[in-house]
Amino acid sequence: RLKTLNIGLSLLICLPPKFGLGDAIEYSIAIKSLIKSKRFKKIGIAFCSNQSHIFRNLFSFSEVFPTLISEEQIKSFDTIFHVTLEIEALKFQKYLRSNIAEEICKYFNVKLMNIKLKNKETKQKYDNIISIFPVSTSVTRSLPGKVLNLLIEKLKHEYKINIILDESFFSKSLENYISESIKNNNCKVIKPKDIKELIREVSEIYYGVFVDSGPLHLAKLYDKHGVLVETSVPEEILLYNTNKIYPLKNKYISKYCYGPCGLVDIFSFDKRVGCYETNKISFNEIHNLENLKKLNRFNKIENNAHFHINPVGCIKKIDVNNLFELIKGKLKEK
Repeated sequence: RLKTLNIGLSLLICLPPKFGLGDAIEYSIAIKSLIKSKRFKKIGIAFCSNQSHIFRNLFSFSEVFPTLISEEQIKSFDTIFHVTLEIEALKFQKYLRSNIAEEICKYFNVKLMNIKLKNKETKQKYDNIISIFPVSTSVTRSLPGKVLNLLIEKLKHEYKINIILDESFFSKSLENYISESIKNNNCKVIKPKDIKELIREVSEIYYGVFVDSGPLHLAKLYDKHGVLVETSVPEEILLYNTNKIYPLKNKYISKYCYGPCGLVDIFSFDKRVGCYETNKISFNEIHNLENLKKLNRFNKIENNAHFHINPVGCIKKIDVNNLFELIKGKLKEK
């Protein structure tokens, strides 16, 4: 891959492999902003196979190439733009998260739009129900069973609760952990079978409790109310485009991190696996590495299981009492 020397009028944006739902939404917001700027005659999106529904159906982009693109199609664009090659900050998203939409708009010098969606076909069917979305794609951004269990125990006597899970390891582990707590008429587990059902579920909630995950980004699109449990990624990055979701701040401090460190997932370094604190290094050491791929060479199933039961420092220190009081207080203001 070669860097782009000149930006033309027709732009093919090539995305990195295997990004999540939240990233897909942030990329889409940036691309909508580029289109709105009228700087380009045509914008295409390539290699978004795992999230093509978001680009095609939720944001209605017409030039979408999920896995394959022909030579003829490539020639219809005068600029091929690989985001993680061209934009320095996006090279290190796994280790120092930045605002994807903002970084792209800054690169092209266009105004970042604040996009909100309205789905006329859905209604808010969960009046006065708190919907908890405890699962992210990483162990550093998911709620551990103990925290979720304590939160359910506090909420279920005053509120009805929906707990939204999926088929991931984290969800199965959580469901086993909270099995006794949800034996209550006020508690219900919901498992959307696909992305369409998840979108509909989020668009219909009354109030949400979120971690840094795809459902949080969907909730912002649909202008929903709720709270964010801030873990490793700063709320300033996650909540830049909403004033209806409030953060429970991560105030954890160690020798190697101060509050949200920006890390997206655990990694391997010098035969240890974990976060900056458990690996006893800072981002600067990661930044200076020539080969980032070796940071992902570890047994993910085994280590995810370990850190889900034995959370990293900032996850372990989540204050459930403060979270409960924040939810109660903000619900009264709603």
